[in-house]
Amino acid sequence: MNDTTPPLLTEEQPKPLSTVADLPKTWQPFAERVKAQEAEERKPKSLLSTITTKKRRRPFFGVICGPPGVGKTTFASKAPKPIFIQTERGTDQLTVARFPLVKTLNDYKAQIQTLVNEPHDFETIVLDSLDGLEIAIWKDVCDKGKVLSMEDFGYGRGFTKARECWVQIMERLSSMSERWNVILIAHAQIKTITDPALSVPFDQWRMRLHEKSADVVKQSVDSLLFANISQVINKENPKARKGRAIVGEERELWTSPVSGIECKNRFGLLNPMPFEWDDLQESIDKFHDA
Repeated sequence: MNDTTPPLLTEEQPKPLSTVADLPKTWQPFAERVKAQEAEERKPKSLLSTITTKKRRRPFFGVICGPPGVGKTTFASKAPKPIFIQTERGTDQLTVARFPLVKTLNDYKAQIQTLVNEPHDFETIVLDSLDGLEIAIWKDVCDKGKVLSMEDFGYGRGFTKARECWVQIMERLSSMSERWNVILIAHAQIKTITDPALSVPFDQWRMRLHEKSADVVKQSVDSLLFANISQVINKENPKARKGRAIVGEERELWTSPVSGIECKNRFGLLNPMPFEWDDLQESIDKFHDA
């Protein structure tokens, strides 16, 4: 019995398109534009083409320094959606998001890594405080060097190792400041400064960090601001050499260097200004909008 079933009809498979000319005519103009754009992107670019001139707005990255009890932690808690990395118990009386207390440098690194790698809606990272973190750094340096104290390394060597650690920490925080506000809280202490341009030493409020560590921090941040309670000097008579300090009720934020205070900022801030986050953010916004 002969098979009378008709053969199956097959469609001819389209040939692969190898050139722009093989494309349908309606596609050719678009394809030519894409090809030209790709060729343009492959051309080597001069560094001159990367030059920019406008102000560059980015989140706040700075240090809030001041004596104990002035309200540094409370100030930082008013920033947008803060998360605290705490090296001391300064947030127990505040309703804020916080990680567990940092006890080792590895604790700190793990918390930073979590904020970088895992999704969250925090907008401000607060490190409270720098001097507490320095203790963890010193302990890590001593443990790795198998010594009991920083002085056991020999003159200055231990603090040089700690400085190297600070460089890495500040580089990471600087990178994070492209995405979030980064507020670094530091306690202040009075140090005697010898300036070769002056005839006598003078006292100045500075961060309570080792000088090598403090230098790294100061160079890295956009702002070093000093908070304190307003004071006036009451003298018995105008010719008296000494007087009595009268503590006021206003908390002030110093933004530029003056006698006795180490500060800096890059936003032309009023000096001093109210010690409130909203006032600081408003002044920075005005600088960028001008």
